[in-house]
Amino acid sequence: MEIYIALCVVGIVSGMLTILFGFAGGFVIIPIVYSTIRLTHTVDSAAYAMAFKSAIATSLLLMVLNSALASYQQYKNNRIQFQYIFPLAYWIALGAIVGTTLSFFISASLLKWIFVIYLLVTIVDCLKRQMFSVHHIVEEQTRTLTSTEKTLGGFLIGSIAAALGVGGSVMTVPLFRRCGLKMLSAVALANPLSIPVAIAGCLTYVFGSILHPIFLGAQFIGYFYLPALICLIVGSFIGMRITKNWGTKFSNTIHERGYIILLMLVLAVILFQ
Repeated sequence: MEIYIALCVVGIVSGMLTILFGFAGGFVIIPIVYSTIRLTHTVDSAAYAMAFKSAIATSLLLMVLNSALASYQQYKNNRIQFQYIFPLAYWIALGAIVGTTLSFFISASLLKWIFVIYLLVTIVDCLKRQMFSVHHIVEEQTRTLTSTEKTLGGFLIGSIAAALGVGGSVMTVPLFRRCGLKMLSAVALANPLSIPVAIAGCLTYVFGSILHPIFLGAQFIGYFYLPALICLIVGSFIGMRITKNWGTKFSNTIHERGYIILLMLVLAVILFQ
């Protein structure tokens, strides 16, 4: 029982991070679901052996629901600037399909270090912007995405995020900040742009279980672990309700500082997992 209460708490945290920073799952969800499956199943079971794949699949499905609900909430609050979504979303979707497929063939270690380098560059870039804003009171000039950012950038965001089993917000939010958008707007855009990554990943696991049927237990549908998913959905909904208006209470500087801290935590998780 304690495990499922913990899952609900993690779901609440995930829901809060989705609204505040565009993080719909992934880094928060995968470790806890993986640990839950291993704690509740015997070592010789198929579920135990496939725990990590199940954790990724469950996280991706939660990500679809979280991102969709958060996107609706952001839409109701008129925070989504649709001119930034298309055609970037198409390229992210294409990249997600390719990335999910290639994840079965590309070295996980190589992907990990590519992502670590990206995170380091992004953190340094955010810190530089923070330091500059402290010494200079500047109104940031907004710009549109370049053709390269829409195409190649979108493709890389989708492919890397899908291959790692996470949403693309850790890459889309910094991209929109470089365009001069405030954190509130950047996070609002990250929510709908995480959906194609999550859907592509989910469909891959669905088709994979159809082509190569696998029975992990009565608590599973394919690779999806239902007890964890239900607890996480309930918790996420509560977390989103709690934080639905918090974004407007933070200054842009404070909001970005929180995001930098979150990026550092993500980096630590990636390095030590």
